[in-house]
Amino acid sequence: MDFQEELNNKKLKLKSDYLRAELEETQWIFQNSLVEFQKDFGEYLKEFDETKKVSRVDTELEFDIPKEKVNKVFKKIATKTHPDKNIGNDDSDRLVELYKEAQQSVEKKDWSRVTQIARELEIDVTDVEENDSVFLEKSINDMESKIGEIKQTFAWLWVHSEKENRPQLKKHILDVIGVKEKENGDS
Repeated sequence: MDFQEELNNKKLKLKSDYLRAELEETQWIFQNSLVEFQKDFGEYLKEFDETKKVSRVDTELEFDIPKEKVNKVFKKIATKTHPDKNIGNDDSDRLVELYKEAQQSVEKKDWSRVTQIARELEIDVTDVEENDSVFLEKSINDMESKIGEIKQTFAWLWVHSEKENRPQLKKHILDVIGVKEKENGDS
């Protein structure tokens, strides 16, 4: 890999890390938005015909690289860091923490962090990693799409709308889900 490719990969990894943090924040805000949305629309949602097709937002990411590659790198990390392998080792606490972090990174599908942990442990992943820019670019696109999807949900739009725009937005949401707004000021 030449210098330009290394710089490009570094930028992609940083962008991936940033977007992963933004996605995590967006998911957290979305969960809180759902609570407020449920509070404000709960009575209408009871009447909502569940058989109507309304797209649901999946906030989870798919693996951004083939799972067998992730597992291969994780096995290399686990060989060096698994708690059972490091009993009595002076560095065991740090290694166990890296093991747990690698395990969480695999669960979060964070290829960038998995390979970073491998490099910290001086584990050669060139047989697996090759040029991971394709995986990183796909992951970046997936995260950007997921963030965009979440920010277009009714719950997100409701919570982030100006108070004076809420009556019109409420009418639109109720029209889309096919529920009539309550009369007599019960809205």
